Amino acid sequence: MKNWRIFIFIGIAVLLNSCIIKSIQPFYTAESLSYNAELLGNWTDNKKGQWKVESLKSKFEEDRKEGVAISEYQIKTFNKYKDGYYIEYIKDRKSAGFIAMPFKIDTQYFLDFIPLEYEAEDLNRIAAQHLVNAHSVAKLDIDKGTNISFNWLDEDNVKDLINAEKLRIKHETIGIQEDILLTASSSELYAFLKKYQKADIENKWKNSESLQLTKSNAKP
Repeated sequence: MKNWRIFIFIGIAVLLNSCIIKSIQPFYTAESLSYNAELLGNWTDNKKGQWKVESLKSKFEEDRKEGVAISEYQIKTFNKYKDGYYIEYIKDRKSAGFIAMPFKIDTQYFLDFIPLEYEAEDLNRIAAQHLVNAHSVAKLDIDKGTNISFNWLDEDNVKDLINAEKLRIKHETIGIQEDILLTASSSELYAFLKKYQKADIENKWKNSESLQLTKSNAKP
């Protein structure tokens, strides 16, 4: 994160190349934020991806101590997300950086992912200017601090609810593939997630975007 370069790029598709729901606004509210130190550390997922999770505060201080130039924009970004994590994800020798904001609905943890850095040198400049930096949300489950899982909210599940008129939420259908982009406020998104979490929907968190992570230094 030393250069803190902010890209307009492929959004969360940097991380996953299929249908997770995306939103213009965060999925959390300020009062729902809840930090959990058990997420910190180095992790390996079941698809051979590597994850490094750090406190954004510690990452910011580390850069300062190393004499990295920090702009006013970067300070503003830090102040907005200082209660979150900086996550570096490496897969197939390509890395991406994310801010992840932890929040709770009742006793369940969630993460709001925000793309921050990406190796975009091969991305056409004009094409890059058409892309939107969006939020996604994943349910976070922690097992004794050595195993965790990320289960992203799947676009197909949301689309089915909208088409069946079981969900009314502000959204737009965008692009050639007619992807759904949620445009509701954070309070509306949080309220939707709370109802969704309680709803009797089969396999609502089980999809291709589920990742199981094991701590890299965990003993067998």
